[in-house]
Amino acid sequence: MEEVSDFFSKLLWSESWPARWYCGKWTDFHGWLYIFSSLAIWAAYFAIPFSLFYMLRKKKDEIPFVKILWLFILFILLCGLTHLVDAIIFWEPVYRLSALILFITAIISWITVWALYKVIPHALTLKSPQQLEIVVNERTQQLAESNQNLVRLNKDMDNFIYSASHDLKSPVNNIEGLLQLLKAEMNPENKVVTSLIEKIENSTAKVKNTVINLTDIVKVQTNPYEDIQEINIREVLKEILSENEILVKASHAKITFTLNVETIIYSKQAFKSIMYNLIINSIKYKSPDRSLKIEIMTAHNPVTNRNEISVKDNGLGIDLDLCRDKLFKLFKRFHDHIEGSGVGLYITNKIVEDKGGKIEVESAVNVGSVFKIIF
Repeated sequence: MEEVSDFFSKLLWSESWPARWYCGKWTDFHGWLYIFSSLAIWAAYFAIPFSLFYMLRKKKDEIPFVKILWLFILFILLCGLTHLVDAIIFWEPVYRLSALILFITAIISWITVWALYKVIPHALTLKSPQQLEIVVNERTQQLAESNQNLVRLNKDMDNFIYSASHDLKSPVNNIEGLLQLLKAEMNPENKVVTSLIEKIENSTAKVKNTVINLTDIVKVQTNPYEDIQEINIREVLKEILSENEILVKASHAKITFTLNVETIIYSKQAFKSIMYNLIINSIKYKSPDRSLKIEIMTAHNPVTNRNEISVKDNGLGIDLDLCRDKLFKLFKRFHDHIEGSGVGLYITNKIVEDKGGKIEVESAVNVGSVFKIIF
């Protein structure tokens, strides 16, 4: 222990030995060849770890066996340090420091050897670039086949839904007709039968709406809306209001237009569907506490160079903190006390997104909503 204590207490002492220049018979050529070689090795040993460190910093998540690389960096740095000290000893004989660095280098060397031994079986399982390319090609082919199967299945499902909903229309219409005949023949004073018929009528209406909604969903999935043309916005809005005149009058809605953009290049069928859903929703979800006001505004945004149409109302509004993520989901509804299917906003958003646009929504409960379509 005394020798160990003496070793560390005099780690940098050099009085016990002569400098290497004076130890043996060195010629200038021999000595400087040794020194320059040691310094060159030291410089290379320090350059390599910095290169590895740079690579790790840039590609840390893509390089396997990162811990092994860090051990190699430390091992190479220590090896370089031994050569640096070896050159310094020609002038300053710090043999104790040299021995300590060699000892640390030996320990790190064997730790690196052990770590390398542990990862070799895993490293041998890594695939070459050529093997990876083969695997990628196989996976790509499998994905393409799966995608074709999904497309075919989706198409078959759409066809089935469309056929089923189409086939259901006739019996539903027949039921409605039979109910009307039954009401004409029955005694109106029979309150029990009258009540039952009303319930059947309500259920039949719900079935009919479900069939219509299923048909609309299939249409929006398969219809590319390729009837692109210049649309007169005011005329389309008047068409929608005229076709739904009874509903508009019953709501006592005051509907105003502020059209800074009068025309738009778009699918007329798609545009009419979008505006119909937004206007009807504003009417359907009007507040019972105030007269309904709907303002339809158009503008051109010079920053994005896109046309925008907003439908603003003072209806029931929506709690966006709770419902924003579900706003355009299929069959999602936010006012259960009002009849609805939760399909209109889904179809509207689907059409807009398929055409490269988006919908922005502002809403507050019992204040109203603004739906902005960015075309």
